[in-house]
Amino acid sequence: MNIKSKIISRLETIQDQETLQEIHDWLDAFLEADTKETFESGEIKAVQEGYKQYLSGNTVSQKEASKVFEEWLAGKEK
Repeated sequence: MNIKSKIISRLETIQDQETLQEIHDWLDAFLEADTKETFESGEIKAVQEGYKQYLSGNTVSQKEASKVFEEWLAGKEK
């Protein structure tokens, strides 16, 4: 039995409508997100730089990040 058949077989045993709705919603979201994204080289470099900062421990708390973001946003609104 292939994996698709196994999934269908297991789904057929579920009677709870809420559970089935959750599975349906998850599948919809999964299939909608299943697109081939492409990224600019600058975007890739920014993520790589952020990851290097994370690995080196160069991070800030969520509270500090929110503060910096709010200050940046306030400067943009001027």
